[in-house]
Amino acid sequence: MVDRDFLQEYCDLVGRIDGEIKKTAELHGGRLQCEPGCSQCCTISSVLPLEAELLRQALVLLDEQVKKKMHAQAAGSPCPLLVDRLCVVYQSRPIICRTHGLPIAYVDDERQAIEVSACPLNFADEYDFDQQELFFIDPFNTELVTLNEEYCTVRGINSMMRVPMQNLLD
Repeated sequence: MVDRDFLQEYCDLVGRIDGEIKKTAELHGGRLQCEPGCSQCCTISSVLPLEAELLRQALVLLDEQVKKKMHAQAAGSPCPLLVDRLCVVYQSRPIICRTHGLPIAYVDDERQAIEVSACPLNFADEYDFDQQELFFIDPFNTELVTLNEEYCTVRGINSMMRVPMQNLLD
């Protein structure tokens, strides 16, 4: 079997997601209040092993001063990768972090309904979204899960395991 470049496949997936994120953000224009320093949504506690590998690679490249500051602030931060409320690996952030703030749509097959999750700073609870205004994440999540499972199988890792964000600092 040819050795697959899982990280490149992941980056390709992220590129497609970023394209959809851009389209969704353009639809909402000035309603999106997200900007550098807004870290209210930055509360992720764990990532998939494939995403953890990409994050580890990004962390290795950080300046030593940034690493020291990150370690010093990690205990009091909702995400250990924040320094002064900014993500130190922003370009390599996980998919879930990329989509924060947008109106994310999930299909609830059981209820045959579309569930929407959106940042309350950007959209009031009663905001009535048109389907075209939503970012449908399910197909991308399915692709991510499949890619992670294949990555884990090749590496002998349990694909059901998640890597705590705090462990990335070790």
